[in-house]
Amino acid sequence: MKLSLVMPAYNEGEHIEVCVREWHDAVASKLPDTELIVVDDRSKDNTWAILQSLRAQLPQLRPLQTPVNGGHGKAVRYGLLSAQGDFVFQTDSDRQHDPEDFWRLWARREEADFVMGVREQRADGRVRVVVTSVMRLLNFAVWQVWIKDANCPFKLMRREAMHRVLSRIPEDSFIPMVMLSILARRERFRVVEEYVRHRPRTAGEQSLKGVVKWVKVGARCASQLIRLRATV
Repeated sequence: MKLSLVMPAYNEGEHIEVCVREWHDAVASKLPDTELIVVDDRSKDNTWAILQSLRAQLPQLRPLQTPVNGGHGKAVRYGLLSAQGDFVFQTDSDRQHDPEDFWRLWARREEADFVMGVREQRADGRVRVVVTSVMRLLNFAVWQVWIKDANCPFKLMRREAMHRVLSRIPEDSFIPMVMLSILARRERFRVVEEYVRHRPRTAGEQSLKGVVKWVKVGARCASQLIRLRATV
């Protein structure tokens, strides 16, 4: 039973090596038939060089690079569609999740097509907590589904089910994993949730800063969700 572990990375040179080694030691080394895919979204720092160096040391590591810088959502999608495992696990490379929590999801893989992580308590500021709450309400208003943490980057998926859902999501989507969380439920796949821990970011580049930027991003997300609703 092969596992693909997928994480995007952008300007994470400060800690990408530590992150990759953590996931290798905690998960990949214990499931030998695992590929550890790290998708570099054309970082401006030394992220890609570090991944290339690690590749010689960690045979399970499969570094990929997007054709052009397209943002987090496109990098995630690129990695998911490149995965070859029977199960695909998606997380981020910011070290805000504990790799040991993976086993909570893995233990429930036979119960569902999608095992969705839910952050017990967000550790990255009030603004993001508010954004999560707004997203929860927006999803309910638009889709009539109540999802505790649709954008939690901690998801275990059966690859066949994942591909079926991704095929319904626009390729240019800014929030493909939010849409996947919604459509997995709308399409009547088996979905279960599992609480996971969340840690403060200690290094790397925060992609979204400032209330104004969050308002713009929120409007973009709402627009994409409403457009998707019109097609499903």
